[in-house]
Amino acid sequence: MRLSCCKNELLVRDILEQESSLHGRPTPRHSCMFCGASKENGFNILWENDKYMVFTDINPSAQHHFQVIPKKHIESVKSLDESHVEMVKEMIEIGHEVLEDLDVPHHLRRLGFHIPPYISVPHLHMHVQALPYRSFLRRLKYPVVVGRSGHEKGLSWFVEAEQAVRLLEKGLQVRILPC
Repeated sequence: MRLSCCKNELLVRDILEQESSLHGRPTPRHSCMFCGASKENGFNILWENDKYMVFTDINPSAQHHFQVIPKKHIESVKSLDESHVEMVKEMIEIGHEVLEDLDVPHHLRRLGFHIPPYISVPHLHMHVQALPYRSFLRRLKYPVVVGRSGHEKGLSWFVEAEQAVRLLEKGLQVRILPC
């Protein structure tokens, strides 16, 4: 009898988690700061639709520094594969729209992702920045390294969004090592 009760509890929990994840909300086993992003939770939300959200970075490294996140929980850029290319392209487009509204010229824009384990929140988030950085040390957090010898990206804990798209289109995983 106890076994069937446990099975029912597990079944109910699984159903609740599936329903909750469809709506981009954290579940009891899965609490994520970004899944719970809202004005009520202290986020300065600049833009939102049914799939994505843009909010200001809590500790900006540049004059304008935002995060673009999918509402559906995805752990990080390392979790992405070829099937996520369109999603990343949509995130890039949103990031450019936000910077365009602020009249930030293209050559002063940086969009990209930190690569685990160098992430602060385990929910995919694309940094959208208007350069220059506030300090030399802030700049060091976002190194863009162009690959050599047939690699798209060099050794770095940060990948520009367009680099990520090109890697994913080739069926490669984004990682710290050259890829």
